[in-house]
Amino acid sequence: MTRRKTAWLAGVLACCALRPLAVEAQRADASRWGLQGLPSAAWEVPHFELEYIMPRMHRWYAPRHLAESYMQPWYDYGTSYSRERYRTLLNASLEGEPWYDTFGHRLGRGWLVYTWEQEQTKREGSLIRQGLPYSGFFQNLVIASDESRATSARLMIGNEIFTTFTPLTFNKTEFNGLRLDWANEHLVGSLLLSRPSQPDNAYRTNTTHLLGGHAQFKASDAALLGVTYINAHNAQSQVQIAYGNPLSGTLTTGQNKPLDKLWVRLRDDSPADGVSGTALFRYDIVLVDTSGTQVRGREIGFLPRIEGGRTRAGALVADGSETILLEYDFAALDHEGLRSATLRRAAVELVVADDYRVEMASNLQTDGERRDPQIVFFPVARSPGNVQDNSNSQVLRLDYGLPTANELLGINWDLVEWRGLSFRGEAVANRQHGMYPSRDVKHLHHFVQSAHAAYAEVAYQRYPYDIAGELFSLSDDYSTNYWLVQGNGDIRYQAPTPNLYEFVDDDDDDNGIPEWQRPFQSFSRVAFPGYDENRDFIYDHNQNRNLIPDYEEPFLRFRSDRPEYLFGLDLNHNGTIDRFENDLLPDYPYKRDHRGFNMYVRGHLGPDASLALGHQRVRLISGDGRTHAMYALAAARWSLRIGQLRFFDFAARVRDDIPDDLEQWVQPVGAVGRMQTVVDRLPGNNAWRNTLYADWEQAFDWGLRHLHRFKWEGWWQRGDRAAFRSREGRASSGFLGAINKAEWTVPLGLGRVEPRWKSEYRRVRPFHSRAPVAESLEQTLFLLWVQPILAEQVSVSYYARHGRQIFDTQLQCGLEWSRFWMLEGRHPEVAEDFTGQTLVIQLTNRVGYAGYQLVTRVGAQWLWRNFAQSEDQRASLLFMSINAGLQL
Repeated sequence: MTRRKTAWLAGVLACCALRPLAVEAQRADASRWGLQGLPSAAWEVPHFELEYIMPRMHRWYAPRHLAESYMQPWYDYGTSYSRERYRTLLNASLEGEPWYDTFGHRLGRGWLVYTWEQEQTKREGSLIRQGLPYSGFFQNLVIASDESRATSARLMIGNEIFTTFTPLTFNKTEFNGLRLDWANEHLVGSLLLSRPSQPDNAYRTNTTHLLGGHAQFKASDAALLGVTYINAHNAQSQVQIAYGNPLSGTLTTGQNKPLDKLWVRLRDDSPADGVSGTALFRYDIVLVDTSGTQVRGREIGFLPRIEGGRTRAGALVADGSETILLEYDFAALDHEGLRSATLRRAAVELVVADDYRVEMASNLQTDGERRDPQIVFFPVARSPGNVQDNSNSQVLRLDYGLPTANELLGINWDLVEWRGLSFRGEAVANRQHGMYPSRDVKHLHHFVQSAHAAYAEVAYQRYPYDIAGELFSLSDDYSTNYWLVQGNGDIRYQAPTPNLYEFVDDDDDDNGIPEWQRPFQSFSRVAFPGYDENRDFIYDHNQNRNLIPDYEEPFLRFRSDRPEYLFGLDLNHNGTIDRFENDLLPDYPYKRDHRGFNMYVRGHLGPDASLALGHQRVRLISGDGRTHAMYALAAARWSLRIGQLRFFDFAARVRDDIPDDLEQWVQPVGAVGRMQTVVDRLPGNNAWRNTLYADWEQAFDWGLRHLHRFKWEGWWQRGDRAAFRSREGRASSGFLGAINKAEWTVPLGLGRVEPRWKSEYRRVRPFHSRAPVAESLEQTLFLLWVQPILAEQVSVSYYARHGRQIFDTQLQCGLEWSRFWMLEGRHPEVAEDFTGQTLVIQLTNRVGYAGYQLVTRVGAQWLWRNFAQSEDQRASLLFMSINAGLQL
């Protein structure tokens, strides 16, 4: 018995002695594998230390391995808190969960922020997960960076990353995805990855992927050369990635189905011109099955059903709003085993001429509605220009397929001030991929439609002369968007919210919010480019955001002048200054389907004046329209003892029949501001035009300041009167306006008195003959009195020699008297003479509270307006308001 106990004790001591040796051996083994950099404790397998290897039947109560939550159980020993403090059991997940990399290395405890996995071939193989810290701790933006000497790199993952490559390829205010930037002494580059069809938490089988990159090389101190590639394509996780080129995309599960119907529609490409449209002389369809056998529809009697069109000179023609529709019934196709399900390719051959436009559609090309889906036609061919004599007769062979990818490959260059020469531009090739639905997914028929866009700007300066020019060409079918795939694999080709991902957004007012609505991004239909010069995202002519424009509101009208008095150039000749224009188009530097040039020579007449002479020629590539203009621009600015003087004059002879419709912000009196469609009635179709602007401003040390503004704009039609009368236009139109105003600040004790005067004359003669002619004059007098009361806030001299101070509380009184004469016609907001008076009394207090500046106003307003014919108006207002801010 003694020997047994001795052996048992020897075994226990041996185990205790061997444990350190085993641990050291384990560490040495780890060192041989290159893992000696990690703590040795990390390589001890939990619950397998040698202390557990005990030949005992009694249950082993092992110590817990989470030291932060360790507390021995009650059955290990009794509990007594007479001498020991009570310790609460802590949850180890407070520090997150343990994470490991792909090789099994422990990363530590933490939380998942973002992961994106793409697995082939697997259903729902595309996964994006965003942990709570992504939107919580990090506010939807995570940045990792590193640098070494002259090289630096930064990886960004975010929902709203402002990203711009070039104007023709990629310009998004809210990019959602991954962006990798790197730079060294000679190269700056960026890489983009995104899943725009569902960029947030979701599993997907069918997705839209975006891949893009831009690299810019420094060729010299003054020259840069850039390369850009953008690709958006369909992806399906159930198809092997080796099937074809992944950048060409693939058909989704909702796209890859046999066709039942195929429609080909021909119509007039310029339906409003009133002359000959499209002419169709012959048609046929070419079918290829999965075995490679090719047959023609006429050979097997597979002919379309024809709707519309008229026969003329042996051809089917469609003029104006008429159409020719060819319908092929693929569901009824059955010829020696040739059926719709066995087809690999279908191409339509058409012999067409004149001003044609060809569109195609199928039963798989719809708006995606479950009940009564509507067919959506896509244009596939257009005639260049507006041909009427059959001189462009040709054979078109048009493949049918569904879109699978859209890619852009471009180069850009920038030469800055090299011996007075500056040269920049961009050229982009657009490849739009499509595939025909087929059950042979390994060999889908793939075709590409190409489009191009390019522009170049050059300027040469050698004082006192400047020479500048711009050359541009953008195809009508140039596209910087792609379809977003639904979760079930369908694509909605028409929807209230277009299911498109835009490479180039529409953000005319540059506020970082696009003007059009697209999935998974914010938008605002309100846009007023050029009318937010103080960059506060508020319309400059309605700063207090009520129902009355500032130029119509009492007292505010003195500082605010109507937008009609502003000056700017209008080089598309639609009657709206270019910098104020807003549309619903991508923000390209030039419009699609436009080709032309603009150049000018400018001479400086001293340091403060210049004269420029220019020539402009633009035409539509596929459409019917041209713009020819010869113009002159004189500009001068003088700083004299009598004040600041500015003078501008723009004169042009114009022939413009390219319409440029707009979506403009209007602020009616007594109504909420809204966007309104402004139709271009082509006032410069054949006309002379001139815009003259001048202003004079002067301020005196003793408190007097006056400003005078004058603008005259005129359009005079040339040629046959019947031409502009057919467009409901006037022979002469334009705007004439003058503003004169003055103010004087007079100190009166601790307060001040401010008399003001404003005179406004305007004569409006719109080009549209149905719009009324109006002429008016308004004289307005203002008297303001500001009297500080109670205690001073701080002693700061605002008025030299008068010892002015700022007070917390002020009493403010104002009286406005105006006289309005309607000399001719009527304005939209007023139609007759009137006299008006406005009285305002208010008490204002400024005080600091809880770290903010508070402004409290209490007062009353009375308004009287006496009309010459209508009933007089009386109104009163009592108000009390408190505003808080960091600076008020």
